[in-house]
Amino acid sequence: MTQNTLLEVEHISKNFGVVQALKDVSFPIYEGEILALVGENGAGKSTLAKIIAGVHTQSEGRIVFDGEALACKTTREARAKGIAIVLQEFALIPHLSIAENIFLTSKEMYQQGVWQNHQKMVEETEVLFKRTMIDFELDPNEKVQNLSVAQQQYVEIVKALSTNARLIILDEPTSALSQKEVQHLFALMQNLNANGVTLIFVSHKLDEIFTISDRIVVFRDGVFVKEMETSASNEQELIKAMVGRDVGDLYSIRHRAPQEERLLEVAALRNGFSPETPYNLHLDRGEVLGLFGLVGSGRTELMRSIFGADPIMDGSVVIKGKQTAGKPLKMAIQSGFGMLPEDRKNQGLLLEQSIHDNIFLAYTANRAHFFRNLKEEKRQAEQKIKELRIKMGSVNNPVNSLSGGNQQKVAFAKWLLVQPDVLILDEPTRGIDIGAKFEVYALIDQLANQGTSLLLVSSELPEILALSDRILVMNQGQVVKELDHSEASEELIMYYCTMDLDTIGTIGGTHGNN
Repeated sequence: MTQNTLLEVEHISKNFGVVQALKDVSFPIYEGEILALVGENGAGKSTLAKIIAGVHTQSEGRIVFDGEALACKTTREARAKGIAIVLQEFALIPHLSIAENIFLTSKEMYQQGVWQNHQKMVEETEVLFKRTMIDFELDPNEKVQNLSVAQQQYVEIVKALSTNARLIILDEPTSALSQKEVQHLFALMQNLNANGVTLIFVSHKLDEIFTISDRIVVFRDGVFVKEMETSASNEQELIKAMVGRDVGDLYSIRHRAPQEERLLEVAALRNGFSPETPYNLHLDRGEVLGLFGLVGSGRTELMRSIFGADPIMDGSVVIKGKQTAGKPLKMAIQSGFGMLPEDRKNQGLLLEQSIHDNIFLAYTANRAHFFRNLKEEKRQAEQKIKELRIKMGSVNNPVNSLSGGNQQKVAFAKWLLVQPDVLILDEPTRGIDIGAKFEVYALIDQLANQGTSLLLVSSELPEILALSDRILVMNQGQVVKELDHSEASEELIMYYCTMDLDTIGTIGGTHGNN
């Protein structure tokens, strides 16, 4: 591997409002290498990749590319310099053909800036297909909307090659791919690399990182931690670099002991995300059961299936002796379920409606009678606002006038009014500041102490470890390991959620009851 520096990151910092995503990051990227940017969710790796590619602009510092300062404010400017990025959300137009998407911004393919030279587009697309040496058997005239996720990703990479990109960034490229499709992608990456293209691979999947990269750069909490040669490193060293922070204070939050009363039993449940995998799990009164897995592992899909927000293929969900699988969502709520969804803004709240109305969303939908006692509602709303310390002006203000943390508290209040026996929390602290996080942590512990059982999904390992009595680890749609709070560690959880399923010897989906 050549050590000629292609790109230099120099003292890069990035702020999103009060949130500092990157702080004084510096390191080189060498010509001809496959560099892995690694870190936990929210570590800053994708933010830096987007700065390099012109999606974001840094707050401080500079990027030097091929010896010249780089100041790209758009991805188009970056592409003109020879840098392209393939994001998780593809920038393709579904109703246009593959060839049209690849050369959409190419002036050479349009006569007088208007008339499309379709034949030339098709011919050049076929040349690019041959250059990549990946046999997808694609027709350049095929509409993008008819392609698989892997094929669309391939089109994005070919689009990057059409601009003679010297550096291509792949941001979490394998999150929605099958194992066979991942192998295809890696073959393509190696082929590009052999033909002089430098690649940045943004990922947190350890087995893939060690398979494809030459060098690894580790981020933690927006800070550059270390770099290491892949061949001279191991999984244990990398995991410690990724998660090596003091979590002692978080453990003090958990003050409880679950009660010996079975509230929830999920048996042989199968859903559309992983139709061959039967899920089995249970939950006792006052227990917090954590679910941890990387992006695309199926955690949210499993929670939505248990709650009844998404249909299931078969299996049973029994809460307090009542079967809710396959029944209307209202019956699940009446039986004792509640769910705080991952996307509170689109699924958990009505942003233009008042704080009062949002607090009463679940209560109003669940009540048996038609008439509302507004005076009593106001009293209950004020009580919940006080209990949760929601910082606000008037209760009649729209909920989008609140900070993210206070919006999340309103979403909690909505469910606390119906007093669920089992509350599902999907990323309950995403997008809120550290002060609000600890308030949410305290609320979760308080609810458990009061007898509410909680299913907790989180991308933050310290959060899972701090709050969970038991932890289920998910990997590629399967529950691969159950860990008691006393035996769980960040290193152990990361091992099970990043390793190949054959390596860890899983037997699909049965571990939830072990």
